[in-house]
Amino acid sequence: MKLASLLLWTAAAVTALPEKHEHKPAKCTKPEKRRSWHNITDAERKAYTSAARCLLTSPQKLNRLPGAKTRWDELVSLHQIHALQIHTTGQFLPYHRYYLKTLEVLLRECGFMGVMPYWDETRDAGNFSASVIFDPVTGFGSGGDAIGGCVPNGPFYNLTVNIGPGFESKPRCVNRKITDMFSAQTGKTYVAAALNHTDYAGALDGIYSGPHLLGHMALAMMDGNSITSSGDPLFFMHHGFVDKMWADWQAKDRKKRFKDISGLNAQDPAVGFSEFPGGMEEESAMWGHPSAVILAVTPDPQFGDNGPNITLNHIMSSLGIIPNATVADVMDTTGGYLCYEYV
Repeated sequence: MKLASLLLWTAAAVTALPEKHEHKPAKCTKPEKRRSWHNITDAERKAYTSAARCLLTSPQKLNRLPGAKTRWDELVSLHQIHALQIHTTGQFLPYHRYYLKTLEVLLRECGFMGVMPYWDETRDAGNFSASVIFDPVTGFGSGGDAIGGCVPNGPFYNLTVNIGPGFESKPRCVNRKITDMFSAQTGKTYVAAALNHTDYAGALDGIYSGPHLLGHMALAMMDGNSITSSGDPLFFMHHGFVDKMWADWQAKDRKKRFKDISGLNAQDPAVGFSEFPGGMEEESAMWGHPSAVILAVTPDPQFGDNGPNITLNHIMSSLGIIPNATVADVMDTTGGYLCYEYV
């Protein structure tokens, strides 16, 4: 059964080749300064959440992403479609950096002219629930009372996401459940341990299995579902933190680490998500299998690599929201395709 599922997924994915690499390099002469939510003004906070709310209430545009009814759904659909390629693989960090870029472009559609913020979780480690990021007026609203509990206030109260859970497409409220105990492991000591590696493989595992995973456990966004947790706009604040960790690690040896990439470009069927027991087939009991319509638009995970291992030539796709980009394009946040730095 496991082999049959893998062959079905691979065959369908190969038929959905992403478009060719469309990016033309530019120069980054004045990098934008991405600041923590703690350090931006209330006006900047409201401008950001207003634009995100706009995306949650704007109709979809592509007419190709299964289940999408809003522009936000299209963004969440990308995470669903790519889920088995961008978790427990070498794609994890570069794709999520590209994913943040995709959100930035969408926010511009809704009039956001500021710089993308992130959440410095080290400042709230062990006490997430008291963070300013959950303010109902100038933040993302607080957490629900239980898994599946809709956010009770804030800009995303009473809004619907139509992608998920898992590989389904069912309308759900924006929801999260905050558990302070897990958030302790996003602290400075844990971040330092995650980054205490000399190669990408080590840093990737340290980040993924450490502060990234424990941050997700502390927030349980969208029922804690790994496939569609980006339904909660807070997801991108968390992944800004994740991206900053990678950028900080790269900055310690730029010459080497801007070219250091390794790992598979799709999950090993015997492993699946490393944080869950069993392989892909066993884990499918939690969220099902990708449907035929999802498989029909799933890019070939080997596109640009010509093999099962990720390379700098790997092509990442947003399926039409923004142009494709290679892993090489996103290795340096000030390299031209991207033009920002964390402060």
